[in-house]
Amino acid sequence: MRKLKDKRGASYILTCVIILTAVALIFIALEYAHIYHIARTQKEETQLKLDSYITGVAVKNYNALKQGDVYGAKLDTKEICEGALTVLGFPPVQTLPYIEAGNEKFKYTMKQPHVSYLYQDMFGIFVTYEIVIPFEMFNRKIADISIPIEIVSLYTETY
Repeated sequence: MRKLKDKRGASYILTCVIILTAVALIFIALEYAHIYHIARTQKEETQLKLDSYITGVAVKNYNALKQGDVYGAKLDTKEICEGALTVLGFPPVQTLPYIEAGNEKFKYTMKQPHVSYLYQDMFGIFVTYEIVIPFEMFNRKIADISIPIEIVSLYTETY
């Protein structure tokens, strides 16, 4: 310990250790922030896809909706949920217990989403799924970070 506090030059070892530790912590924080940036970007892209899909369903069923018919009576809920899965890139009928889709640019995988139908003076879908993003440091995979995502995409009439 005496060499670490020496005034003749050997005390720079402690300074270097502190600087290297601080740089490593900053690097880890930036990498973790990048993972959540990927998750937020993916969620925004998925939200846009689902909103476009629900808007298309609303346009397709415009006459029935404008006549004041009950949404649940005129819309095929199973078709809407299966269409949402297709928009997200998954088969409408789940044949395997676990299906993944991924993105090579951002290196994540998306687990099979669960789509629920929303109704009552509106119609839409509620989608829940997880994306798994690898946490890498110095080109080595440290862990997989799983982030749950929930998206609501719905159509309501404004008066």
